[in-house]
Amino acid sequence: DKQMVSIQNSNDDQVIKCLRTIRETVDRLQELLGAPSEDSAEKFYRRRRELLTRIFAAGGLSQTNLFRLLDQHSTPHQWIGQQVKSGYLEKVPRPNGLEIYIATSKAVNDLELRAEAESLSTLSDEIFESDWQSEEDRAYDKL
Repeated sequence: DKQMVSIQNSNDDQVIKCLRTIRETVDRLQELLGAPSEDSAEKFYRRRRELLTRIFAAGGLSQTNLFRLLDQHSTPHQWIGQQVKSGYLEKVPRPNGLEIYIATSKAVNDLELRAEAESLSTLSDEIFESDWQSEEDRAYDKL
């Protein structure tokens, strides 16, 4: 039974990964062909979900790291205020004196971030595991 659940979770992860790849490929093809792409509202909501998923999967981000993430996705920093106002993002003080931004439970529930965040962490684990077993890593083990 546990093996079947593991296989199903693996299949779900692969489906999510394939769908993300297809969406990115379609976006790129539309750019190249100059075809009309999805409307700006649809693009905004998809980008919001992706960014909030990354924040949720990371367990929160400092302002510096959040700015870096937004810059990588060509998103203005004002996006933070929009998400705070909508109740999808909040700033939380940490014991070390720093503050981090986290995706709220409203964002997790409304946008169903958990499944996508789990697939991101699974992909990261797979990449880490494959790198850990790489030829380069074995060469360093011999040093």
